[in-house]
Amino acid sequence: MSLIAIQGIKGSYSEEAAMEFFGARRQILECANFAETFQAVLTGKTKYAVVPLKNKIVGEIESAAKIFKQTNLQIKNELTLEINHVLVGTQEAEFENLTSVRSHVEALKQCRRFLSSNQNWQQIIGADTASSIKRVVEGNIAENAAVGSRRAAEIYGGKILKENIADDLENWTTFYLIGN
Repeated sequence: MSLIAIQGIKGSYSEEAAMEFFGARRQILECANFAETFQAVLTGKTKYAVVPLKNKIVGEIESAAKIFKQTNLQIKNELTLEINHVLVGTQEAEFENLTSVRSHVEALKQCRRFLSSNQNWQQIIGADTASSIKRVVEGNIAENAAVGSRRAAEIYGGKILKENIADDLENWTTFYLIGN
């Protein structure tokens, strides 16, 4: 069984990509940010990390690409994953009553048009998509929502308020298997 570092938690797109790479033969090391993810491989804590470096809408995932370029780590494999962002709230949430939306900065960028059409919402940058959904659901404030995956909504008990909210309905991200 392989220990794989990802930025994010269960239900994140990075975890989904790790499952595609390794199937059941993997154990996930959840990392708070990209620096911690790369550090896990550089220090030998894990043999591999799965990181997003390119997205159809925003191009290069700057924060991850910048760190990757500063290392001597190598790309071992790549996978393009379809990204279907949904808006998720608590079970009591109603779309009309939302006042804030939380997600990873790159997910917020990918949904710029949708979010700008709801100008009264405060946009809050979260650690990753899945933890943003988890935090909104656990906080149980019906006016708060998050952007992430349908899978994360199901895992953490969120209610999907709106589907297909990315600027491009054929959105994808390329994830890379990184190692020494």
